[in-house]
Amino acid sequence: MFSSLAAEQEFESTGIAASHICSERIWRRPEMDEPGAGNSDGRITLARWTTADGPVVDTGTTCLQDCYVVGVSLRSTRVLFQQEGKRLFEGQLRSGMFQVTCPGVSARAVFSAGCDVLHLLTPASVLNAVSMEAFDGLDVDLSLRRRPEIAGDACIERLANALVLADGSFRAYGQLYMDSVSIALISRLLDLSVRPHAQALWTRQAGLPKWRLQRVVDFIEANLARPIGLEDLANAAGLTRMHFASQFRLATGLRPHEYLMRRRIEFSQALLAAGDLSLLDAALRAGFQTQAHFTTVFKRVVGTTPKCWRDEARIRSA
Repeated sequence: MFSSLAAEQEFESTGIAASHICSERIWRRPEMDEPGAGNSDGRITLARWTTADGPVVDTGTTCLQDCYVVGVSLRSTRVLFQQEGKRLFEGQLRSGMFQVTCPGVSARAVFSAGCDVLHLLTPASVLNAVSMEAFDGLDVDLSLRRRPEIAGDACIERLANALVLADGSFRAYGQLYMDSVSIALISRLLDLSVRPHAQALWTRQAGLPKWRLQRVVDFIEANLARPIGLEDLANAAGLTRMHFASQFRLATGLRPHEYLMRRRIEFSQALLAAGDLSLLDAALRAGFQTQAHFTTVFKRVVGTTPKCWRDEARIRSA
Protein backbone atom coordinates (compact mmCIF):
# COMPACT_ATOMS: atom_id res chain seq x y z
CA MET A 1 0.00 0.00 0.00
CA PHE A 2 2.87 2.40 0.68
CA SER A 3 5.35 1.31 -2.00
CA SER A 4 7.52 4.08 -3.40
CA LEU A 5 10.23 2.10 -5.21
CA ALA A 6 9.69 3.68 -8.63
CA ALA A 7 9.90 7.21 -7.25
CA GLU A 8 13.05 6.40 -5.27
CA GLN A 9 14.72 4.86 -8.33
CA GLU A 10 14.04 8.07 -10.23
CA PHE A 11 15.56 10.19 -7.45
CA GLU A 12 18.61 7.93 -7.28
CA SER A 13 19.15 8.23 -11.03
CA THR A 14 18.95 12.03 -11.00
CA GLY A 15 20.89 12.47 -7.76
CA ILE A 16 18.47 15.19 -6.68
CA ALA A 17 16.91 15.21 -3.23
CA ALA A 18 13.20 15.73 -3.83
CA SER A 19 10.58 17.46 -1.74
CA HIS A 20 7.66 15.33 -0.64
CA ILE A 21 5.53 18.11 0.83
CA CYS A 22 3.38 20.03 -1.64
CA SER A 23 2.70 23.73 -1.34
CA GLU A 24 -0.84 25.09 -1.14
CA ARG A 25 -1.85 28.20 -3.03
CA ILE A 26 -5.45 27.34 -2.24
CA TRP A 27 -6.15 26.12 1.29
CA ARG A 28 -6.16 22.32 1.49
CA ARG A 29 -5.66 22.07 -2.30
CA PRO A 30 -2.04 20.93 -2.76
CA GLU A 31 -0.07 21.80 -5.88
CA MET A 32 0.60 18.38 -7.37
CA ASP A 33 3.25 19.23 -9.95
CA GLU A 34 6.25 19.28 -7.60
CA PRO A 35 8.95 16.57 -7.95
CA GLY A 36 8.34 13.72 -5.56
CA ALA A 37 4.99 15.13 -4.47
CA GLY A 38 1.66 13.81 -5.46
CA ASN A 39 -1.06 11.43 -4.48
CA SER A 40 -0.93 7.72 -5.14
CA ASP A 41 -3.51 5.11 -4.25
CA GLY A 42 -3.25 4.30 -0.57
CA ARG A 43 -0.78 7.07 0.23
CA ILE A 44 -1.06 10.13 2.45
CA THR A 45 -0.48 13.40 0.61
CA LEU A 46 1.48 16.00 2.57
CA ALA A 47 0.86 19.68 1.95
CA ARG A 48 1.79 22.94 3.64
CA TRP A 49 -0.28 26.12 3.99
CA THR A 50 1.71 29.20 5.02
CA THR A 51 0.88 32.90 5.25
CA ALA A 52 3.01 35.84 6.29
CA ASP A 53 2.22 38.28 9.07
CA GLY A 54 0.03 41.03 7.71
CA PRO A 55 -3.58 41.30 6.54
CA VAL A 56 -6.24 38.87 7.74
CA VAL A 57 -6.42 35.80 5.48
CA ASP A 58 -9.79 34.11 4.92
CA THR A 59 -9.30 30.69 3.34
CA GLY A 60 -12.89 30.43 2.16
CA THR A 61 -14.84 27.20 2.53
CA THR A 62 -13.35 23.91 1.38
CA CYS A 63 -15.01 20.49 1.37
CA LEU A 64 -13.03 17.40 0.31
CA GLN A 65 -15.06 14.31 -0.46
CA ASP A 66 -12.35 11.69 -0.78
CA CYS A 67 -10.04 12.07 2.21
CA TYR A 68 -9.62 13.05 5.84
CA VAL A 69 -7.67 16.26 6.37
CA VAL A 70 -5.41 16.32 9.41
CA GLY A 71 -4.06 19.82 10.05
CA VAL A 72 -1.16 20.36 12.46
CA SER A 73 -0.06 23.89 13.34
CA LEU A 74 3.71 24.38 13.08
CA ARG A 75 3.74 27.81 14.74
CA SER A 76 1.54 29.89 17.01
CA THR A 77 -1.09 32.01 15.29
CA ARG A 78 -4.58 33.38 15.80
CA VAL A 79 -7.45 31.77 13.96
CA LEU A 80 -11.21 31.46 13.69
CA PHE A 81 -12.01 27.90 12.55
CA GLN A 82 -15.43 26.72 11.39
CA GLN A 83 -16.95 23.45 10.25
CA GLU A 84 -20.30 23.28 8.48
CA GLY A 85 -20.63 27.00 9.19
CA LYS A 86 -20.35 26.52 12.97
CA ARG A 87 -17.53 28.01 15.01
CA LEU A 88 -15.30 25.33 16.55
CA PHE A 89 -12.38 27.46 17.69
CA GLU A 90 -11.40 31.09 17.98
CA GLY A 91 -8.23 32.38 19.59
CA GLN A 92 -4.55 31.54 19.94
CA LEU A 93 -3.56 28.40 18.07
CA ARG A 94 -0.25 27.16 19.45
CA SER A 95 2.34 24.99 17.76
CA GLY A 96 1.41 21.31 17.83
CA MET A 97 -2.35 21.76 17.97
CA PHE A 98 -4.24 19.65 15.44
CA GLN A 99 -7.69 19.13 13.93
CA VAL A 100 -9.30 16.45 11.77
CA THR A 101 -11.90 17.24 9.10
CA CYS A 102 -13.74 14.17 7.83
CA PRO A 103 -14.72 13.58 4.19
CA GLY A 104 -17.74 15.58 3.05
CA VAL A 105 -17.44 18.11 5.88
CA SER A 106 -16.92 21.76 4.93
CA ALA A 107 -14.28 23.81 6.75
CA ARG A 108 -13.13 27.42 6.78
CA ALA A 109 -10.35 29.26 8.60
CA VAL A 110 -9.69 32.96 9.11
CA PHE A 111 -6.09 33.66 10.13
CA SER A 112 -5.44 37.03 11.77
CA ALA A 113 -1.68 36.37 12.04
CA GLY A 114 0.93 34.57 9.97
CA CYS A 115 0.57 30.80 10.03
CA ASP A 116 2.29 27.57 9.01
CA VAL A 117 0.09 24.47 8.88
CA LEU A 118 0.99 20.96 7.76
CA HIS A 119 -1.90 19.05 6.16
CA LEU A 120 -2.03 15.28 5.85
CA LEU A 121 -4.67 14.37 3.25
CA THR A 122 -5.43 10.82 4.26
CA PRO A 123 -7.50 8.35 2.20
CA ALA A 124 -10.10 6.31 4.08
CA SER A 125 -8.22 3.16 3.04
CA VAL A 126 -5.22 4.26 5.12
CA LEU A 127 -7.29 4.91 8.24
CA ASN A 128 -9.11 1.61 7.80
CA ALA A 129 -5.83 -0.27 7.40
CA VAL A 130 -4.38 1.28 10.58
CA SER A 131 -7.65 0.60 12.42
CA MET A 132 -7.65 -3.06 11.41
CA GLU A 133 -3.99 -3.47 12.36
CA ALA A 134 -3.94 -1.63 15.69
CA PHE A 135 -7.51 -1.10 16.89
CA ASP A 136 -9.35 -4.32 15.99
CA GLY A 137 -11.31 -2.64 13.21
CA LEU A 138 -13.03 -0.03 15.40
CA ASP A 139 -15.17 2.54 13.59
CA VAL A 140 -12.57 5.31 13.55
CA ASP A 141 -14.72 7.48 11.27
CA LEU A 142 -17.40 7.70 13.93
CA SER A 143 -14.82 8.54 16.60
CA LEU A 144 -13.32 11.31 14.50
CA ARG A 145 -16.67 12.82 13.54
CA ARG A 146 -17.57 13.02 17.22
CA ARG A 147 -14.39 15.02 17.93
CA PRO A 148 -13.94 17.74 15.32
CA GLU A 149 -12.52 20.22 17.84
CA ILE A 150 -8.92 21.42 17.90
CA ALA A 151 -6.67 19.66 20.42
CA GLY A 152 -2.96 19.42 21.24
CA ASP A 153 -0.50 16.57 21.62
CA ALA A 154 3.29 16.70 22.02
CA CYS A 155 3.82 13.44 20.12
CA ILE A 156 1.86 14.64 17.09
CA GLU A 157 3.77 17.93 17.19
CA ARG A 158 7.14 16.13 17.11
CA LEU A 159 6.08 13.83 14.27
CA ALA A 160 4.86 16.79 12.21
CA ASN A 161 8.14 18.62 12.79
CA ALA A 162 10.05 15.47 11.82
CA LEU A 163 8.24 15.43 8.47
CA VAL A 164 9.03 19.09 7.80
CA LEU A 165 12.67 18.87 8.89
CA ALA A 166 13.35 15.75 6.80
CA ASP A 167 11.62 16.95 3.64
CA GLY A 168 14.11 17.43 0.82
CA SER A 169 16.93 15.82 2.80
CA PHE A 170 16.88 12.41 1.10
CA ARG A 171 18.47 11.32 -2.16
CA ALA A 172 17.02 7.85 -1.74
CA TYR A 173 14.15 6.34 0.23
CA GLY A 174 12.78 9.75 1.17
CA GLN A 175 9.24 8.75 0.23
CA LEU A 176 9.50 5.65 2.40
CA TYR A 177 10.57 7.78 5.37
CA MET A 178 7.78 10.32 4.81
CA ASP A 179 5.19 7.55 4.45
CA SER A 180 6.38 5.85 7.63
CA VAL A 181 6.32 8.99 9.78
CA SER A 182 2.94 9.97 8.34
CA ILE A 183 1.52 6.58 9.31
CA ALA A 184 3.01 6.97 12.80
CA LEU A 185 1.28 10.35 13.15
CA ILE A 186 -2.06 8.94 11.98
CA SER A 187 -1.68 6.00 14.37
CA ARG A 188 -1.11 8.39 17.27
CA LEU A 189 -4.13 10.41 16.21
CA LEU A 190 -6.35 7.34 16.14
CA ASP A 191 -5.01 6.23 19.49
CA LEU A 192 -6.11 9.56 20.95
CA SER A 193 -9.54 9.26 19.34
CA VAL A 194 -10.43 5.72 20.43
CA ARG A 195 -8.68 5.14 23.76
CA PRO A 196 -10.91 6.10 26.71
CA HIS A 197 -8.06 7.58 28.76
CA ALA A 198 -6.86 9.66 25.81
CA GLN A 199 -10.35 10.89 24.95
CA ALA A 200 -10.48 12.70 28.26
CA LEU A 201 -7.24 14.51 27.39
CA TRP A 202 -8.61 15.42 23.97
CA THR A 203 -11.91 16.85 25.17
CA ARG A 204 -10.92 18.23 28.55
CA GLN A 205 -11.79 21.89 29.04
CA ALA A 206 -9.79 23.18 31.98
CA GLY A 207 -7.27 25.75 33.03
CA LEU A 208 -7.32 29.50 32.65
CA PRO A 209 -10.50 31.14 31.40
CA LYS A 210 -10.07 32.45 27.87
CA TRP A 211 -9.99 36.09 28.95
CA ARG A 212 -7.19 35.47 31.48
CA LEU A 213 -5.21 33.39 28.99
CA GLN A 214 -5.58 36.12 26.37
CA ARG A 215 -4.23 38.72 28.79
CA VAL A 216 -1.15 36.55 29.34
CA VAL A 217 -0.65 35.96 25.61
CA ASP A 218 -1.00 39.69 24.89
CA PHE A 219 1.52 40.50 27.64
CA ILE A 220 4.04 38.04 26.20
CA GLU A 221 3.62 39.39 22.67
CA ALA A 222 4.15 42.96 23.83
CA ASN A 223 7.26 42.15 25.90
CA LEU A 224 9.11 39.41 24.01
CA ALA A 225 12.37 41.38 23.92
CA ARG A 226 12.31 42.05 27.67
CA PRO A 227 12.99 39.72 30.61
CA ILE A 228 9.74 38.01 31.63
CA GLY A 229 9.38 36.07 34.85
CA LEU A 230 6.65 33.82 36.22
CA GLU A 231 5.47 36.60 38.54
CA ASP A 232 5.04 38.94 35.56
CA LEU A 233 2.81 36.42 33.80
CA ALA A 234 0.84 35.67 36.95
CA ASN A 235 0.24 39.38 37.48
CA ALA A 236 -0.99 39.69 33.89
CA ALA A 237 -3.49 36.92 34.61
CA GLY A 238 -4.42 38.35 38.01
CA LEU A 239 -3.47 35.18 39.90
CA THR A 240 -0.85 33.95 42.34
CA ARG A 241 2.24 32.38 40.80
CA MET A 242 1.51 28.78 41.81
CA HIS A 243 -2.16 28.91 40.86
CA PHE A 244 -1.32 30.56 37.56
CA ALA A 245 1.38 28.02 36.63
CA SER A 246 -0.90 25.01 37.12
CA GLN A 247 -3.87 26.61 35.37
CA PHE A 248 -1.74 27.78 32.45
CA ARG A 249 -0.40 24.27 31.89
CA LEU A 250 -3.91 22.82 31.94
CA ALA A 251 -5.05 25.38 29.38
CA THR A 252 -2.10 25.09 26.98
CA GLY A 253 -0.34 21.81 27.74
CA LEU A 254 2.88 23.74 28.36
CA ARG A 255 4.62 25.23 31.35
CA PRO A 256 4.69 29.07 31.21
CA HIS A 257 8.46 29.16 30.65
CA GLU A 258 8.24 26.56 27.87
CA TYR A 259 5.47 28.52 26.13
CA LEU A 260 7.52 31.73 26.41
CA MET A 261 10.61 30.06 24.92
CA ARG A 262 8.61 28.68 22.01
CA ARG A 263 7.11 32.08 21.23
CA ARG A 264 10.56 33.65 21.30
CA ILE A 265 11.88 31.01 18.92
CA GLU A 266 8.91 31.48 16.58
CA PHE A 267 9.46 35.24 16.65
CA SER A 268 13.14 34.78 15.89
CA GLN A 269 12.23 32.54 12.94
CA ALA A 270 10.05 35.30 11.52
CA LEU A 271 12.91 37.78 11.93
CA LEU A 272 15.45 35.48 10.28
CA ALA A 273 13.13 34.67 7.38
CA ALA A 274 12.10 38.28 6.75
CA GLY A 275 15.42 40.14 6.65
CA ASP A 276 19.18 40.24 6.88
CA LEU A 277 19.50 40.37 10.66
CA SER A 278 22.48 38.63 12.18
CA LEU A 279 21.86 35.69 14.47
CA LEU A 280 22.86 37.82 17.46
CA ASP A 281 20.45 40.63 16.54
CA ALA A 282 17.61 38.14 16.06
CA ALA A 283 18.43 36.56 19.42
CA LEU A 284 18.41 39.89 21.25
CA ARG A 285 15.18 41.07 19.64
CA ALA A 286 13.53 37.79 20.60
CA GLY A 287 14.50 38.26 24.25
CA PHE A 288 17.61 36.08 24.58
CA GLN A 289 20.54 37.52 26.48
CA THR A 290 23.24 35.59 24.60
CA GLN A 291 23.56 33.96 21.20
CA ALA A 292 24.72 30.74 22.85
CA HIS A 293 21.51 30.41 24.86
CA PHE A 294 19.49 31.29 21.77
CA THR A 295 21.20 28.55 19.76
CA THR A 296 20.65 25.97 22.51
CA VAL A 297 16.94 26.70 22.85
CA PHE A 298 16.44 27.02 19.09
CA LYS A 299 17.96 23.60 18.45
CA ARG A 300 15.90 22.02 21.23
CA VAL A 301 12.63 23.45 19.87
CA VAL A 302 13.20 23.33 16.11
CA GLY A 303 15.64 20.43 15.83
CA THR A 304 18.40 22.32 14.03
CA THR A 305 20.62 25.37 14.60
CA PRO A 306 19.47 28.92 13.76
CA LYS A 307 22.09 29.21 11.01
CA CYS A 308 21.05 25.95 9.32
CA TRP A 309 17.38 26.88 9.59
CA ARG A 310 18.00 30.34 8.09
CA ASP A 311 20.04 28.90 5.21
CA GLU A 312 17.30 26.36 4.43
CA ALA A 313 14.60 29.06 4.64
CA ARG A 314 16.49 31.20 2.12
CA ILE A 315 16.80 28.26 -0.26
CA ARG A 316 13.06 27.54 0.01
CA SER A 317 12.14 31.16 -0.69
CA ALA A 318 14.58 31.57 -3.60
